[in-house]
Amino acid sequence: MADPSNRLSSWKGQNCCSWYGINCSDSFHVTAIDLRNPKPDNLILDMNSQLVSTSDVPSTALTGSIPPSLFSLTHLRYLDLSFNNFSFSKVPLGFSNLTGLTYLNLSNVMFNGSITTQFSNLTFLMELDLSCSSSIDDYSSIYTTLSSTPTIHEASRSNLWAKSVSTLSKLRLLELSNCRISGEVPVEQLLNLTKLSELYMDYNFLASKIPSKLANLTSFSVLDLTRSYLQDHIPYLPQVKTLHVGNNVDVMVDLHSMFSVPWPRLESIDISSTHVIGSIPSSIANITSLVDFIAYNSLIQGRIPASMMNLSRLEMLRLDMNNISGEISPSISNLKSLQVLSLLQNSFHGLIPDTICSISSLWCLLLAGNSFTGNIPNCIGQLNDLSHLEVSSNKMNGSIPSLSSFFRNSTPYLLVLGFSGLTVKVDQQPFPPRFQPQILSLDSCNIGGKIPDFISNLTKLVYLSLSNNSLSGTIPSWLFNLPNLGYLDLSVNRLQGVIPPSIKLKSFFMQTTLKLRNNLLQGLIPQQLENIRALDLSANNFTGNVPAEVGLGNIRYLALSDNKLSGRIPFSLCQENCELMLLDLSNNNLFGTIPTSFGNCSPLVYLNLGSNNLTDGIPEELQGAKRLRFLNVSGNHFDGPFPSVVRRLERISVIDMGNNKFSGKIPEFIGDLKDLRILLLEFNSFNGSIPEEINALENMQFIGLSNNQLSGPIPEKLSGLKTIINRPKDGNLLGFIISQLYIGVQVNLVAKGLSMQFDVVRTYNNGLDLSCNNLTGNLPSELGHLQGLYALNLSHNRLSGNIPTAIGNMSLLESLDLSYNNLSGEIPVSLALLDPLSTLNLAHNNLSGEIPTSPHFDTLSRDGLAYIGNKFLCGAPDGIHCDSEDFPTPESSESEHSEEQCGEWKMVLALAFAG
Repeated sequence: MADPSNRLSSWKGQNCCSWYGINCSDSFHVTAIDLRNPKPDNLILDMNSQLVSTSDVPSTALTGSIPPSLFSLTHLRYLDLSFNNFSFSKVPLGFSNLTGLTYLNLSNVMFNGSITTQFSNLTFLMELDLSCSSSIDDYSSIYTTLSSTPTIHEASRSNLWAKSVSTLSKLRLLELSNCRISGEVPVEQLLNLTKLSELYMDYNFLASKIPSKLANLTSFSVLDLTRSYLQDHIPYLPQVKTLHVGNNVDVMVDLHSMFSVPWPRLESIDISSTHVIGSIPSSIANITSLVDFIAYNSLIQGRIPASMMNLSRLEMLRLDMNNISGEISPSISNLKSLQVLSLLQNSFHGLIPDTICSISSLWCLLLAGNSFTGNIPNCIGQLNDLSHLEVSSNKMNGSIPSLSSFFRNSTPYLLVLGFSGLTVKVDQQPFPPRFQPQILSLDSCNIGGKIPDFISNLTKLVYLSLSNNSLSGTIPSWLFNLPNLGYLDLSVNRLQGVIPPSIKLKSFFMQTTLKLRNNLLQGLIPQQLENIRALDLSANNFTGNVPAEVGLGNIRYLALSDNKLSGRIPFSLCQENCELMLLDLSNNNLFGTIPTSFGNCSPLVYLNLGSNNLTDGIPEELQGAKRLRFLNVSGNHFDGPFPSVVRRLERISVIDMGNNKFSGKIPEFIGDLKDLRILLLEFNSFNGSIPEEINALENMQFIGLSNNQLSGPIPEKLSGLKTIINRPKDGNLLGFIISQLYIGVQVNLVAKGLSMQFDVVRTYNNGLDLSCNNLTGNLPSELGHLQGLYALNLSHNRLSGNIPTAIGNMSLLESLDLSYNNLSGEIPVSLALLDPLSTLNLAHNNLSGEIPTSPHFDTLSRDGLAYIGNKFLCGAPDGIHCDSEDFPTPESSESEHSEEQCGEWKMVLALAFAG
């Protein structure tokens, strides 16, 4: 067994009782072995939902296989091997020999395979932990490149585990977190464990109800089924103390019904990210034992009931991201035990009551994202234990006349006052030595003058944001000497001069971020940037070339967009073994070609070179960037056929090649890019037909092919576009997280009479734009399958035939533009039944008959412009009168397709940096 941490160096000689991790009885029998990894890896989920280590130090896990001699220790009572690495070997059958065990911890040991009879003989076992991972952070939109640490795969278990464990009659604690268990909770087997007190089956795939029969386990006190794809309602379990069922979006919670019966022992309940029906009932005051009430992101409405202020034992109240309104009651002072109050992103208003200061135990107060007014109570800063304070994004209009005096008695770790409406005055009074925040945000606090000198004494500072103020002068050199500074935001100020030449920032969450956006900084970018891990100088007035030195260090995040940079992109940006993940050079004056060295950037996830003067196309060498998810080369001078190298970008999610001079056919291999979500090829010269293979793109959200020379019919098979057919509910961000920033996708949909903008594209945003081409034929009835489609633009083509009745099946459609075609026949009545429809344009076709009516449909075009240019359409401004007896037969005529009209009615989908 390999021992990289040298923990087993003492395992020498005959006296094993003196070895590390070994305990013996008085008769020198080995009774306990504790070889738990003392420094386990930190884990996150990567974009492939696989566990990845984020530790930046060598692993300390024991690796290899368990020596058979371990299973001969028949007097062993305690065994902990957790957080080591047994190389995906099977769970050894030898465990069945350790019949005296009362405690066994095999969590996070990288076993693989199934549990069969390995533990069925361990009849004295009281605690069993077989978790396949500890609680993990879900940063599924992050890609991390960790050359020194391997990807960690979760072990799998079959449901045979339940039969094996059901014989352990003395078992009190069972942990099976994140073990890929599927199927229903095996309640019949669990009922044999009559002494079971704690059950942890969080992060599995149960996809079932919470069994009501668990109420028969009289010793049962802790149930954790967090994020296990549960369904239906929460059953009555009056014996439980801890009930955690958060992050199960299909669980319906009726708190009024739930708390209409007694829960005499309930101390902690987590129903976050479930579907709570209605409001918090006043009957919650009957749960007098309640200590933790966690219900963020649960659709809760109404107000906090006054009776809730009688829960004298309450220590944690988390109601973030709901629809709760009203004011904070002054009687909140009755919650004498309260330690955490988090009401982020609700609709609270009014003043923050002074009485909150009488809660001496309060250490976390988070009130951001509401509509609080007035001033922040002066007494807040006198709470000795207050370490987390956030009141940003409110409508306050008060001031803090002296920041140093305000926090004289507190020791804040996180202090976020930005965008709250408060005016913060930074006086020259010395700050107390205890004032050492790690996160400090004073955005939009009306701070003027130079960057405050007191910050130079904040040696623990990791995150500093002073954006949207009136700061002037130059950036002081001492700012970069702060030993732990990892994130700096000085955007939207009046700073000037050059960036100090010596910049050395340390890592903060795998990346360090320097953000100086939207300032009045000017001049050349300094060349001593070798130590920066993440650098954002976007939206300034920097000139000159992109310095070659910027790529010679370990930089992972580089954004220089929206400047006046010129020259060529340096080859040095992608050296061999580079760690560059994100590169944004868009909206500059760069010319030349994309360097072939980009093929060295195997970690590259995001590449934005849009709106420059680049030529020659995308080099074949880019196929080396196998992890690339986002590619934007729009607004350049690229020409020639569709780049064949795209075929080898197997993970690509976003392609924007619009506003170039590409020509030829859209290749059939586009259907092989299974992760593709956004395809933007507008304003090029692509010709031929739309490939039918586009139907294979199950994850596709936006297709923008407008303003090309495409011909032929719209593909009839559209049923494969599953993301558009069934609009997702999860709302995950299509972007890439970097520290506290994200680079997302911004999509603008603009047409005459229609203006929609998505600042951040999420999985439920979608659209289809085929306008301004030469498409012919009928509208395929399969369009009706796209029931989740948000916006459809087929204008300025040569489409003919009737509008299919099936279009009424597009039940979530909000924008429809079929103008400037040769469509004929009547407007289907089913179209009038689409209640979400808010924008409609059927102008300049050959439609006839009477315009259908409905209370909603009648409001879409009160001026009639949506129907103009249909002379046989009854009720159109230039059509026939509905009371006329003379209904001429519509004559087929070709719609005008002038370039000017197409420009007026275009739908442009553009991607840009959003952060």
